[in-house]
Amino acid sequence: MKLVSGVFAALVIATLAACGGTDSGDVAEELGQSSSALSTCSAACASGLSVSCSGSSCSSVDGQYVQCDGLYHYCPLPPPPCTKANTCTFIDGTSCASPGAERQCCLSGLPTGGCYCKFDNTWTCTLPPDGP
Repeated sequence: MKLVSGVFAALVIATLAACGGTDSGDVAEELGQSSSALSTCSAACASGLSVSCSGSSCSSVDGQYVQCDGLYHYCPLPPPPCTKANTCTFIDGTSCASPGAERQCCLSGLPTGGCYCKFDNTWTCTLPPDGP
């Protein structure tokens, strides 16, 4: 019976050693080897703003996007031209297709306003303090 127990114990130890079960130092070393330095990339956008991100790898294209670890961050769209059709007072209350959607609008001749599509499919927009 002692011979069978000894053989069984030797078999268990050999199996653990083959699977890496008896060596505890390798795990910490492998974790240390998997960490790397972060890189930061940025792209200049046409609006004058910039987008940037950090990751283990990154790339950028000015005027378009920056990419870190496979995730893209795009330059914001330029504001719409300030025409009557893009004024906040003209858009406010009109119908929209997708509740939750947002769009820019012109407020007092500047592209500084915004509109939000409400649950009832109508736009609610920033309005000048003196009203429409």
